[in-house]
Amino acid sequence: MPYRYRLLLAILSGLLFALIFIYIALPCSFIALAPLIIALNKLPFKKSLLPGLLCGVTIGIFSSSWMLESLSAFASSATAIFIYTLSVVLIGFMMLLGTIILYPFINNRLPFILKSIGIASTWTLFEWLICNSIPGAFWFHPNLFKGVLKSELLVQVAAFGGGWLVSFFCAWINAALAIFILHKSKQTFTWLLGLCCSYWGLSFIISGLLTLSKNSAPLPVALINANHPLHMQWNEQTGDQVVQEMLRLNAAAYTTGSKLHVWTESIVPWSFRRDDDFLQALLKNPGKEKTGRIIGMLTDYAQDVYHNSAYYIEDLNDTIQRYDKQFPLMYSEAPLTLFSIPLAGSPGFNIKAGQKDGLFQTLAGKAGITICNESLIPKASRKLARDGAEFLVIISNDGWIANSYLAQQHFYSARLQAVESRRDVLINSNSGYSGAFNSMGKELARQKETVGFVLPVTIYKNTAISFYSKNNHLFIYVYLFLSVLLFVIPITQTFKRKTT
Repeated sequence: MPYRYRLLLAILSGLLFALIFIYIALPCSFIALAPLIIALNKLPFKKSLLPGLLCGVTIGIFSSSWMLESLSAFASSATAIFIYTLSVVLIGFMMLLGTIILYPFINNRLPFILKSIGIASTWTLFEWLICNSIPGAFWFHPNLFKGVLKSELLVQVAAFGGGWLVSFFCAWINAALAIFILHKSKQTFTWLLGLCCSYWGLSFIISGLLTLSKNSAPLPVALINANHPLHMQWNEQTGDQVVQEMLRLNAAAYTTGSKLHVWTESIVPWSFRRDDDFLQALLKNPGKEKTGRIIGMLTDYAQDVYHNSAYYIEDLNDTIQRYDKQFPLMYSEAPLTLFSIPLAGSPGFNIKAGQKDGLFQTLAGKAGITICNESLIPKASRKLARDGAEFLVIISNDGWIANSYLAQQHFYSARLQAVESRRDVLINSNSGYSGAFNSMGKELARQKETVGFVLPVTIYKNTAISFYSKNNHLFIYVYLFLSVLLFVIPITQTFKRKTT
């Protein structure tokens, strides 16, 4: 195959990956990696580097385009263009690394079944490595499972192996497809068809075995979303009006009879204080029933340094529970990277990472809390169900990505979290999507508005622990074992041929 055709295949692979991330395009999850595998087949190692880099740059050009608008809101256009360009380059080098890792598995002499397993195992380990190395930058995460997030059925295997098992099956089918296209034999077609049927069949079986748990009483919850504009000015003229609108939404939430009110992340631009007049007004319950509230607010830490916190409050004079975000958003909240975007155009503002998982004992039950981008980070939520959470809550402020594909990706990532943990999940995002998924990944509610609203949702508590929650690293060890084994076997075979 001419080298220029291989480069075109690498570009095609990058375009298909971009479709996965931008449109959550289900078919692309099963074909995006195949063109790159074909491009690297029987190619000298040095020549394989450019296709890998080109694939990543193509992904970055499209998947990072949201930065041009979103980051301009925080800093200058020149800074946004620089960060966009840097992101494209970094994604290019990320896929170059993926190419280097995949190369020996694509070009070994193993039977096609073992070859496809090796490619799938190694790719899944690559995903896991990237996600755990840069948890605060979810737009860099090259997860094949992202294309499956809209499918209630095909995400079911995550109850056993998390999103990594979904990616493994996607990569396995990609590898089998590439091998079939290269060899065009009946055996490879049968293997490809069998893999596809097995994945779909396994998903059906799991969805039938893992029935919906409704052992507990239904829990009515009110999601309160003020939908504050990204650059809303809080001053003497507008502040009172904004607060009055929030109090109106608060009063509307009380009429739903919910025991738990869930607000969004950082609902006001000041830090938490027990004597806050706004909070005192918020807690004035017109009825007699006791009500709990989950509210996102900043917590003072040091000069220009804060915790991005979620508070659970029933009474300001009683015990107040707090969770501090553990994985600040790269280039926006985290100063430990090359630079922090807000620093480029506003006074110093940095988020101090928390150290403990968020578990709130609420009137509705034990809630596991994550904030904003943490819902896209498997290790941020994987322990919550195992540690006793009976349902999960995600609070967010999506104002900075409201007009991009990331808002939709953020919402549907909650489905994966629900299936992985077998917990009902509530998500409430300022300027983004708000709603809920049940423990089987069924969408219970979804709403996105430009004005404030109250969304009543009914969920159920669950105490059963999923296989993934109990053994969240088991499949990673399996992929590692398979990758090492299928890397060593060809080397051993080559050595034996040379010595005989």
